[in-house]
Amino acid sequence: MTQTHILIVDDEANIRLTLSTLLTRAGYDVTTAGSGEEALELLRQQHYALLLVDLKMPGMDGMQVVEQARTITPDTTIIVLTGHGSLESAMDGIRYQIFDYLLKTTDPAFVVQRVKAGLEDYHRRRRQLDLIETVTAAAQELRRQAATDAGEAASASAPFAEGTERIMNIGQLQIDTWRQAATFAGQLLPLTPTEFRVLLCMAEQAGKMQTYAQIVRCAQGYDTSELEASELIKPHIYHLRQKLEPDPTSPRYLLNVRGKGYMLQM
Repeated sequence: MTQTHILIVDDEANIRLTLSTLLTRAGYDVTTAGSGEEALELLRQQHYALLLVDLKMPGMDGMQVVEQARTITPDTTIIVLTGHGSLESAMDGIRYQIFDYLLKTTDPAFVVQRVKAGLEDYHRRRRQLDLIETVTAAAQELRRQAATDAGEAASASAPFAEGTERIMNIGQLQIDTWRQAATFAGQLLPLTPTEFRVLLCMAEQAGKMQTYAQIVRCAQGYDTSELEASELIKPHIYHLRQKLEPDPTSPRYLLNVRGKGYMLQM
């Protein structure tokens, strides 16, 4: 998976060709789609760092594509192409964290400039998430080692005490909190440390909705606003669904409670 793959969505073939040629010459890997439905199918098959989508298209329009794209791949940077601006589209931009709006008459050099800025924003957000994950994993390891040392000391004074290993079973999901590993239907899930902690937090409250901020507090150990927590958690939920769900585009286990949070239901 390349981190600079771009998806262009426009029902006009000449616009798709022009933008594809322009961005390919700028050094990017480009895929095009002639409709919103085709775009969503491509998004389900592959990850794109940036989505360049026409606002007005027959059938599924640009904002419908953006809304569903945010569910499929929440960390993708989105730039909307439009013939004109409006208050309604500006409000949608805030709601769906759209990086920029570009007029179709925009100078080609400026299009390349904004795409470059959008990709820089994408990589910056990915680095932030990676850094948070690394720091949190290190802190988790220190706590685990401290617990191990304490457990060994307790075992020395009480050799017949119950072991510290704990297994959690929820339906076909089994979580080993001591080894920080999870299996589903007997298959080991290839989770990152942060994904494991998010899944564990969800499992501990299985069947109950948890807000974005509650999940961040449990998995990452700090408080943040619901808006920021939503942006932090969505990519991890996306990747968890890829590894846990039979069909990640139609989740059965990690359920979204629209605008509030998530719930694990087994």
